[in-house]
Amino acid sequence: MLSLSKIDSLLITGANGFVGRSVYERISLLDSTKLPKEIVLLTRNGVDFEIPKKLSEVTVIKQRDLTKPWNFDSNCTHIINLAADGSRSPYSDEANATFRSIGKNLLEFIRSNTRISKVFHASSGACFGYRPLSQEQDLDNFKAGFIRSRTEVEDMLIDASSSSGFDLSIGRLFTFSGNHLLKKNQYAITEFIWSALKTGKIQVTGNPGTVRSFMHQESMAEWILQALVSPFSATDLQIGASEPVTIRELAEYVGQQTNTKVFYAEKVQPGDVYLPDNVVTKTKLGLSEGLHWKLAVQEMINTARMENDVTH
Repeated sequence: MLSLSKIDSLLITGANGFVGRSVYERISLLDSTKLPKEIVLLTRNGVDFEIPKKLSEVTVIKQRDLTKPWNFDSNCTHIINLAADGSRSPYSDEANATFRSIGKNLLEFIRSNTRISKVFHASSGACFGYRPLSQEQDLDNFKAGFIRSRTEVEDMLIDASSSSGFDLSIGRLFTFSGNHLLKKNQYAITEFIWSALKTGKIQVTGNPGTVRSFMHQESMAEWILQALVSPFSATDLQIGASEPVTIRELAEYVGQQTNTKVFYAEKVQPGDVYLPDNVVTKTKLGLSEGLHWKLAVQEMINTARMENDVTH
């Protein structure tokens, strides 16, 4: 059973994002005897969700620009680093440079804080499970830059962990589902749901043969927190569901659940596949993949319907 009671102070960066909010929500479900003594939520612009009453006394919210040196006071003993560039164009050179900058500042912060004993760093599964649909397809330059920025930060932290006295786990996060994604329109699962409810049609502009997998936000958060408190440290954790789902399957299922017709572009860009190889991770953490993607889609549609009714 998950318990964070041995953690004196837990710092969560990127706490207002999809992953951060999901992790904090999972913590809120713990019994009061299993909570950290302190939780520090680090964000650019505060949080847009309510702090549960049971966590109000142990939660501190700090607004900081993490691209600048981390000159804030914190006696944290554990860190979950979820900070990214915050951009809708994560593959741009500017976004990649921002990610490197945050990684360097994180490392300097760790080195200056001798109390830190364990760090969980979120990397991207897109970098490591990627496979083009066509064998002739080269890795696009924009994606290559994205991969380099992520692996460079990984390598920096791995090198430092061996000499700076802190334990490190790196989780490569893949693709997810869940109600918190409904505010993130850049994802296919969210785009299809809102398009079906608001326009009465689903337009697939990308390659329908593209393959993803969808782990529910609750399982994702559970895996991250379990990795943080597990006695081992691993820098190759694969966090995501293993069942492959094509974009066509996803669109058609959303269409079926909403009685919406799906349209496809005549010409599409080459598609790709990325899936986690999560067998070792599941074994190490002793966890399951949780809610099936179809049940998660139904949950998201029901929530979106209620929100859509409120706005009209």
